[in-house]
Order: sequence, then C-alpha cells, then structure tokens
Amino acid sequence: MFDSGLGGLTVLSAVRWSIDATDVVYFADTAHVPYGDRTLEEVSGFARRIIAYLMEREPAMIAIACGTTCSAFDKLGWPDIGVPLLGLVGPGARSAVEATRSGAIGVVATNATAKSGVFDRAIRAERADAVVTSIGAPALVPIVERGDWATDDASAAVATCCEPFVRASCDTVVLGCTHFPHLTKWFREALGPGVRIIDPGEAVGRDAAKILSELEPQSGAIDFEVSGDPVAFAKSASILLRAEVNAKGRDLS
Repeated sequence: MFDSGLGGLTVLSAVRWSIDATDVVYFADTAHVPYGDRTLEEVSGFARRIIAYLMEREPAMIAIACGTTCSAFDKLGWPDIGVPLLGLVGPGARSAVEATRSGAIGVVATNATAKSGVFDRAIRAERADAVVTSIGAPALVPIVERGDWATDDASAAVATCCEPFVRASCDTVVLGCTHFPHLTKWFREALGPGVRIIDPGEAVGRDAAKILSELEPQSGAIDFEVSGDPVAFAKSASILLRAEVNAKGRDLS
C-alpha cells in the first residue's frame, strides 16, 4: 500500500477493519508530498518506482491509497504487475452513486485529480444523469501533513472548499483524496447532516478483504517506510492511528 504521505492511513485503517490477519507494507512518499501540485507524469513516475520496490516484497496485492496516483494512471496507463492493483476511483464512484438521492454529487480532491476529471467520468459511467461538481482543494493536504487537522485553520479551509457543494445542492460529497477523511469532522460541520460523505477508502478496504480473505492468515504486522523524514511521519501517524508507529527511511531515487 502506498500514498504520498499520511493520507493513505485512512485506507490502511479501512483494510484492517475489514481484515486484520494480513501483513502490510505501507510506503509514504513524503519526500515528494504533496502530489496534487505536480504533473500527472511526475506522479506516475514516482508511483511506478514505488510499485517496483513493493513488488520485491512479493505482495498478494497492492492498494494505491492516493487519488492523484489513480488519476495519473487513468491518463497514462496502469502498470501490469501480475497481482491485483486496487485504486480509489471506481470504488468511490460506486459508493457515491449508491448513496445519492438526487444525483447531485460533489467531489473534493487535489488540483491534479480535479483537473483530470477522473471521478467525474467514473461517476457518470455509473449514473449517466449525475450532476458532478468537482473542486481542487490544494490547501488541505499540507494542513494534514503539518498535523494541523484539528485546528481552526483546518475548519476554515474545509468550509471554503464546501461552498460550491452547498450552492450546487449536492446531497453526496466524495472525499477524493485520502488525506481528506482526516478532516471529516469539518466536512460534516460545513455540509450539514443532510449530506452524505463518501470515503472511497472504505470501499477499497472491502474489496481488499475479498482478495486477502482467500489467503492463509498472517501475523497482522505493519511495516511503515517513508522516502522523507521517518521520525516526523511516525509522530503524526501515531496520533492519527492512536497506536505507536515506527517508520524506516527508504530512498528510491
């Protein structure tokens, strides 16, 4: 499993909620976070190096816990690696279409993902008459990576992002970046109780469980590896996961 940073921990939690007797390697590309302000070509290059590295561990599957990486592969082609490669977009789109009542669906993502239109296309493939409002929210990933997810600044930034969804009367909003579920409290506050919030990681967790449940049970160990500062990552990850996290540095350049 990999992401640009802390965001993919939401997917990790969803996978472990669905099936805990499996070993996980979580790679965080913190040397290059945030991905959302980079070109899709850059992101694809980073992701392919990470996947090549993870394949050395002989995984049963790889989960891409990053919406921007899924956008890059959607545009430039998905790697053929010989094991299941699970992304966020399809599961997120299906969950949104199942949840919406009116067909007015919002998507909040990184700039790169929003501009790619990948969620828009996936949602309309599931429901042709859906009205999709997509916005990029470049301020949110840095807020999470700094550890400021519980601050007034986070609340204000999320409220600003949600204004287009309120104007469009969206009854469902997809959190199209895995960092954003760390801010769910603020999304609920800004959108109100009548709007359903979709975390695609939950659907990925269910899909992963179907694959992994066919394997022999394992110890449930988690190895955290990062391309940037392992101490800073471990400190924030420990708070978010409410468990002690130790991380190792890995330079894939």
